[in-house]
Amino acid sequence: MNKIAKKNKLLPRILLIATILIAILLLIYNILRNYVYPLKHFDIVKNEAAINNIDPYLIMAIIKSESGFNKNAVSNKQARGLMQIMESTANDIKDKLDIELETDNLYDEETNIKIGCKYMKYLIDRYDGNYYIAICAYNAGLGNIDKWLEQGIIQKDLDTNTNTQIPFKETAKYLDKVISSYKMYRLLY
Repeated sequence: MNKIAKKNKLLPRILLIATILIAILLLIYNILRNYVYPLKHFDIVKNEAAINNIDPYLIMAIIKSESGFNKNAVSNKQARGLMQIMESTANDIKDKLDIELETDNLYDEETNIKIGCKYMKYLIDRYDGNYYIAICAYNAGLGNIDKWLEQGIIQKDLDTNTNTQIPFKETAKYLDKVISSYKMYRLLY
């Protein structure tokens, strides 16, 4: 068999393999976008994130990490809804920012996301734009973060490479989880 005949038999096999690989990649991409990193409630998120000057994909990552998009989720500390807002946090944000907010139904998607975005914006501003510290504060609470900063346990330049400084393993894992999800949302969308 000459070289041309061998190439002619090899080309259809290469095309078939390439087609199968592309189909598999498209399937994986579709699964990631629709099931693993969905855009549930994205219209509300996009609107509230824009009002608060926050990347909506960061909010999506927080929702994914907090509740897995379960609007009826309740934590063992009674945090509720998509962004796992505690009633005391909602009332505190309402008072601190001197804004009108309905806090009686934290299971309502719009209310929950509105309060969660305002709270995240408050944290980002409070920690001079450091998203990493703001994300940690969202999980561990302001008191813990302020104490850790004051005592030098964590530094103002905290990021995912220095998160081993964080005393609560849950908060360190939470930071990694949110940042990983955030990066995937940015990559996929």
